[in-house]
Formats: sequence, structure tokens, C-alpha cells
Amino acid sequence: MIIPSIDLQDGQAVQLIGGEEREIEAGDPMPIAERFAVVGDIAVIDLDAAMRKGSNAALIERLVARFDCNVGGGIRDVETALQWLDKGAKRIILGTMAKPEILARLPKERLIAALDARHGEVVVEGWKEGTGQGIMER
Repeated sequence: MIIPSIDLQDGQAVQLIGGEEREIEAGDPMPIAERFAVVGDIAVIDLDAAMRKGSNAALIERLVARFDCNVGGGIRDVETALQWLDKGAKRIILGTMAKPEILARLPKERLIAALDARHGEVVVEGWKEGTGQGIMER
């Protein structure tokens, strides 16, 4: 399954390289979501929340209200994950938090586990910290 993704930073759709440098600034995510929604689900990632630099929650709530969105980025506890599901997220995308003890407390059919990697090493906290583990170990 291929799910198109919209990364959000400062209220704008962007593409970052390695979690740092902006490669593309695509502007308002709503028209992008309209185009992506033609194929089905959309992934919406809050890069500001992932990097602990703010939040795009209000914008994501508007996207979730209009489209089938899988939401990720900065979800670090069960309560936040459940809040997004209650707000209408189709699924939650977990990166840093995707640990067995956390996953066991959430509805499995509404979870996506995501791994970010740089040169084969899993990175967490918005691409800021290497884990020392390869992608096949995690």
C-alpha cells in the first residue's frame, strides 16, 4: 500500500532532507490534500511537534475533518494518540513511541509504525538522535 504524505512545518507543506534542510516549500497543504485524497488515505506528519518546535495541531484537525488522514509526528504518549483517534484520525503513525509496551495500549488496527533511518541507522526525535540500531534490528 502506498500512502501519500504531507509534512507540515510552520503551517506549510514542506519536504525536508534528513529532517533538516528544506528541499521543497509547497505552501498551503489543503489543495495538496485534495489532490492526494483521490487515491485514498493521506499521511499528515507534524514536523514541528516531532522536533519539539511547536505544533500544527489546528491545521491537522482541519485536514482530519475533510480527509482520511493518518496522523504522525510528535505523538509521544498514549493519551495524545487516543486524542488524535477521537478527533477523527484514521490511524496513528508512531515513530519514537512505537515500543511494545505502548503499542499494547492502543488499537492495533489503527496503528502504523514508522522508522526513520539515516545510512541504515534508525533515528528518533525528529531525526536528531541515532539509536545505534540498524533498521532490521528495530
